[in-house]
Amino acid sequence: SIADVLSNTKGLTRLATDDKKADQLTNGARQSALSTVKFFRGLQSFRLDGMDPIQKTDVVINSNNEVQMNLQKLNKLADTFAPNSDKITNNKGDLGDLVDSELNKAADAISAAAARLAKLKSKPKDQYSTYKLEIHDSILDAAIAVTNAIARLIKAATVTQQEIVQAGRGSSSKTAFYKKNNRWTEGLISAAKAVATSTNTLIETADGVLSGRNSPEQLIVASNNVAASTAQLVAASRVKAGFMSKSQESLEEASKAVGAACRSLVRQVQSMIKDRDQDDEGEDYAKLGAHEFKVREMEQQVEILQLENNLSAARKRLGEMRKISYLEE
Repeated sequence: SIADVLSNTKGLTRLATDDKKADQLTNGARQSALSTVKFFRGLQSFRLDGMDPIQKTDVVINSNNEVQMNLQKLNKLADTFAPNSDKITNNKGDLGDLVDSELNKAADAISAAAARLAKLKSKPKDQYSTYKLEIHDSILDAAIAVTNAIARLIKAATVTQQEIVQAGRGSSSKTAFYKKNNRWTEGLISAAKAVATSTNTLIETADGVLSGRNSPEQLIVASNNVAASTAQLVAASRVKAGFMSKSQESLEEASKAVGAACRSLVRQVQSMIKDRDQDDEGEDYAKLGAHEFKVREMEQQVEILQLENNLSAARKRLGEMRKISYLEE
């Protein structure tokens, strides 16, 4: 949809090397949106009243052409932001094997993650109180649900990818299809790697939270990264999937299951954070003297300002890191 185009264009502007390029991309998206609005408004009944069938057809064709031309211009502008990569086209090996290998590696990583979680689940828990044991088990159960959902997603992605290649290659080889569609192939490989990496990070972080090495907030970030990487894999498949493809439909359902499992894990962690924060709220501010109360109030304002500055700096660093990671993919 045009709304998605505008949203993605806004995200792409962070890769602009100067303001001029960012403005060109933004204007391209704006023109595409305006021409689309004009197209739909032109189809309103009261605007078509009094026209003969041929004139109505001309209105539709001309407006549609204008939309298509603006989208093509935007597409060319967006292409200039894509990294120059010859990793796929210059690959000497069998690209079919390379893609299959990355999907298999992702599947193996998920299996290893599930095995590690099962091992954590069976570890002795004598040191935990009943309450902490409940938290421990709820987080592990939620993490296991995530890995199970991802395992189904990888299987569905493999089937979808095989169907796409089979339908698109015609009489050519699988390798030729991947080379011809090198941008898509790079995206698919990158997405498969991202799923494997984010899942491993999730398990590492969950283990760290349970053992006290990591904060609950880190687990929320790890869970969100898993959801984002699986969405990336689904999007890569969606680009080439056939109309009304059953395998793509299964992949979309598997992605929804991963998202639901990740949200469940986040809810468990947020509950843990809420309980932790309640434990910290033991001070009765009503008992403070006027001067001490004012001092505490100012301290909180200073802390908020420092946190806001740190947050702004962290977001800026994250933006720079994402630029680099995008260019390296």
